[in-house]
Amino acid sequence: MPTAGRITAAAFVAAAVVTITACQGQSVASNQVSPAPATSAAKELASSTATPGSDSAARPGTPAAKPAATTPAATPAADKGKAADRIVACSAANSKVTANAISRPINHLALTVTNTSGKRCAAYSSPALIFDDAQAAIQAVRESVPQSVVMLEPGQSAYAGIRLSSADGSGAHGRTAHDLTVYFSGRSGNDSTGTPAHLALPKDTHIDDSAAVTYWQSDLQDAIKW
Repeated sequence: MPTAGRITAAAFVAAAVVTITACQGQSVASNQVSPAPATSAAKELASSTATPGSDSAARPGTPAAKPAATTPAATPAADKGKAADRIVACSAANSKVTANAISRPINHLALTVTNTSGKRCAAYSSPALIFDDAQAAIQAVRESVPQSVVMLEPGQSAYAGIRLSSADGSGAHGRTAHDLTVYFSGRSGNDSTGTPAHLALPKDTHIDDSAAVTYWQSDLQDAIKW
């Protein structure tokens, strides 16, 4: 027959098992009713998640961008201001283009572009000129590059001098041209942009392979001296 000491020890162990079981059941029930609060690290991750349309959205083929929290979203007013600061290239869509014969120097035309829009435009690089149905534009006079891009406010003009043929008649493939297509350069100067202008040339315009055009100038005399 067990002694009193052994009975007491067995009762103590049984009571402990009941207590632990009850605590575990209470913990499970508590987890089902109220989930554990988010840690500060989880909150920080959630707050840094990019929203659709934000600057932080990753683009195809590029590394994931930084969280939107590090780059404040631009306001409509800021976007409007940036759009107003953008400079468009002068072209036939916002300007009037003319080609006129001049007496000095001989064998030259003066090409004029006048800003007819309500915003300023940039006369980048040199115009690309195609006479009639030629396959390529005539050469540009590299020495005529201005110190800075010619900017035209509404109503202002820029000029380019067109050398039609060599003064001594040494140019090859002389011919009479009737039409001129003027293409405008973009900011890079390596491509055309905007709407080209199509002009009828003065009667008996004679050109040869030495034909060339200057870069756009703010002064007519600077344009026709080449």
